[in-house]
Amino acid sequence: MLALGILMTPQVYAQTDPNRQIANDQIQRQQQQDAARQQALIPDPQVKIDTSSVALTAVANQVDHNAPCFPIQQIGYTTLDSQALKDVHRFDFALVPTTHGKTRVLGKCLGVAQINQLVSDVQNRIIERGYATTRVVVGNQNLSTGKLTLTIIPGYIDSIQADTSQSKVTIPTNRAGLPTTFSTALPLQAGDILNIRDLETGLENLKRVPTADADFSIVPSSENTAPGHSDILIEYTQNRKYRMGLGIDDSGAKATGKYQGNVTLSLDNPTNHNDLFYATYSHDLNSLGSSRENKHSDNYALGYVLPIKHWLLNATHSHYTYDQTVAGATQDYTYSGKSDTTNLGLSHLAHRDAKSKTYLNAGGFVKSQHNYIDDTEVDVQRRKIAGWTAGFSHDISFGTNQLKTQFSYQRGTGAFNAITPPESLFNEGTARTGIYKANANLSVPFKLGLPKAPTQFSYHAALSGQYAEDALVPSERMSIGGRYTVRGFDGERTLSGDHGVLLRQDLSMALGSTPHAMYIGVDAGHVAMKHKTQDDLLLGHNLVGAAIGLNGQFFPITKLAMSYDVFTGYPISQPKGFGDKDWASGFSLNLEF
Repeated sequence: MLALGILMTPQVYAQTDPNRQIANDQIQRQQQQDAARQQALIPDPQVKIDTSSVALTAVANQVDHNAPCFPIQQIGYTTLDSQALKDVHRFDFALVPTTHGKTRVLGKCLGVAQINQLVSDVQNRIIERGYATTRVVVGNQNLSTGKLTLTIIPGYIDSIQADTSQSKVTIPTNRAGLPTTFSTALPLQAGDILNIRDLETGLENLKRVPTADADFSIVPSSENTAPGHSDILIEYTQNRKYRMGLGIDDSGAKATGKYQGNVTLSLDNPTNHNDLFYATYSHDLNSLGSSRENKHSDNYALGYVLPIKHWLLNATHSHYTYDQTVAGATQDYTYSGKSDTTNLGLSHLAHRDAKSKTYLNAGGFVKSQHNYIDDTEVDVQRRKIAGWTAGFSHDISFGTNQLKTQFSYQRGTGAFNAITPPESLFNEGTARTGIYKANANLSVPFKLGLPKAPTQFSYHAALSGQYAEDALVPSERMSIGGRYTVRGFDGERTLSGDHGVLLRQDLSMALGSTPHAMYIGVDAGHVAMKHKTQDDLLLGHNLVGAAIGLNGQFFPITKLAMSYDVFTGYPISQPKGFGDKDWASGFSLNLEF
């Protein structure tokens, strides 16, 4: 096959570098579209249960010097039964501030008011950790011994019950009479100590299917009248088992079809374990009425998501093909390509509290690419890379504001018969190196205007970046310029580098109480190459652009939703020779039914 490259006519061989750039641009564009599609199709429900209503009000800390007090040298727990005694160690954390540090009370003389305040503080720490039905009381005791004993009454779950009477879809049940969706969704069961954080996770798993919904209530135990025992009643509904979607946009490249149409089939809860499967197919609309050999692109993608208690499995595969006519020195020829990308990811909820969540993430990937000139493969452009990723993500809320951060490390390997790229022979790029990636997303909703009729605003900022340990193959570089990165540019020409950073900012204003909003955006990106010799060849390093747009939803009839986004942008800053400054507009229209 190497002989093929040697025997190529001079005209065709001279096109190798331009064609390679075409292939690189197509791959970068497709990867950006894949990421946007996955974000749109895979929901990320957020459930936060307010426990402030069960917290105890602080006791006024006024010391009555005439009231009797008791020197306290030791503080501990006791329980009402042997079952609680086995679990009492779970609540040791609530005593730490009273026995250690600046707030310690050991050695002090405490009166009734101070003891009540201490109990209130311990109780609220326990509730803050999510143990909303666990109680702390002070029993009769002799405080002259210097020991204060608090009685812990753990909040046990006696049973989990379900109400599916309002569901429009028949809900399968297990032997216990509970929906089968509960078995993989709920990280708690009868006999456990109720923790609101586990209940939040379970509800998020149940809500991960877009056509399903879940709510809960804590009711008195139907089996046990002892203090601390209760049942959980979960109201669960699902409206339908599948959804269809149609869409049209102008996100394609001019050379392979700017206008794109797509159809999506989503199966909600296909195995009755809160899983989600989707299949989507997109095709350029330009080639429908013209010769396929002029310009063409199509793509299909498959995705599957399965939550299992504190775990989340995510698998995707996409296949992309394109062809276009390229002018040669003496004749035109068809340059075409195809690529496949497979990703498998697993995340684990490692920590959760009232304001934040932390996930540990790991995964693997395989990517392949083939390019052809008049149906003859260009061997030097064949690519196949594979590797793994590992990292963590952290979500935290500040009132109504939310910050999501993610850090990951990607490493290429020789797995799955990965091919050593030709660039590595000249130290111009490799897939088997480390790449550090980081992302941060900040959302800040706020209101301005008259107190009785304020206008809803929202500020959103997305910061992303990567740093490579060595020069990268083009598919792994960071690319900027276009609707998915720096708006104000049409994406026909981009800047890419081994290292890069991108900041996207949006300020949106709701149009009254309607589901429509106007927005303005300002984006900035910077890229650079690892090696100076390659970096000097870049046309530039920075792009800055702005955009203004309108988006929203319509609901013309039941079970039909229409969403749209239309915008226009303009370059603010670009390298000399990057192209004429001009308005870059775009749109997308989607229907779901």
